[in-house]
Amino acid sequence: MAYDNSSRTASARETRRRVLDAARTSFLKHGFAGTTIRAVAEAAEVSQETIYKTFGGKAGILKAVYDTSLVGDDEAVPLAQRPEALAVLDATGPVEAAAAYARLAGTISARIDPLLRMVLGSRDADAALSSFARTIDEERWAGSSFWVGRWHAEGWLREDLDVDRAADILWVINANEPRWLLQDRGWTGDEITAWLADMFCRALLPWTPPAGQTSPLGSARR
Repeated sequence: MAYDNSSRTASARETRRRVLDAARTSFLKHGFAGTTIRAVAEAAEVSQETIYKTFGGKAGILKAVYDTSLVGDDEAVPLAQRPEALAVLDATGPVEAAAAYARLAGTISARIDPLLRMVLGSRDADAALSSFARTIDEERWAGSSFWVGRWHAEGWLREDLDVDRAADILWVINANEPRWLLQDRGWTGDEITAWLADMFCRALLPWTPPAGQTSPLGSARR
């Protein structure tokens, strides 16, 4: 008879979820430096040894919290297979793709901004945070490269841009800091999403404004 380990797997997943929930709460309240393995273990009702074996330490927990926040849950479904990403893949034209990508960026930022704004403020003073910041920047560039690679294959990019240069541009426009500055100025999520879509079109697409039109997205602009 085959061994059924489903209950053990479910228990391990529940333990992981409790640790991540406790860690996220602590990171948001106390920051990275103020969060301890002991406090997370006590809040999640697990041993510190369990956390070290599962995540390798506080930096590993932070990355796991970030990863689950990025996609919205702990299901084993890559971001590229989520509805918000599939909408970008299904776009039938460059302007539609830029708008869909801006909506994807807005969805992701709503999930991760509270965490990143809290923990990245002290990244220059902490080696683990500096490494984390570099890692997520590299991952974000890889994502930018993936999307512009598809747009290049469709013939939607400006002729003077290769994929690497276009990925750099998308990566910078969609960086955390410009979005946070606009949030601090009182912009809503919808306004930032519309601005991002407009910027993507202007920076990456071979768009020439017709007479009287100031945005490739028309009335979608702020």
